[in-house]
Amino acid sequence: MSQKDIRRHHRIPYLGPVRISWEGTNGCPKYAQARCLDISEGGLRIEVPEPIPVRSRVSICADRINLAGSATVKHVVRQGAKYVLGLELSQVLRDQALARIREPWAFRKPASVV
Repeated sequence: MSQKDIRRHHRIPYLGPVRISWEGTNGCPKYAQARCLDISEGGLRIEVPEPIPVRSRVSICADRINLAGSATVKHVVRQGAKYVLGLELSQVLRDQALARIREPWAFRKPASVV
């Protein structure tokens, strides 16, 4: 069975910026600008410049789709110079993500004001 076949939720492509923070191995807060690759009812797949250990709790903020809260790192894979993380959303964030997924216009870029 392929990895794609066992997913619980349908993924929707979303290429947008996400700010994340987490506690480093030394206990100090760390911050990074990430790029979201896709979103589902239960999680996000993001690309980050450095690895974050599995089971780490991260705070995320995706302003463009009005999504903010916490998630847990479930999967880490190196791709070139970046790392792709699979994040499982907290229940509060799942409800927000579900609302955003049901509003397809939320994934469009904002219109430019001339």
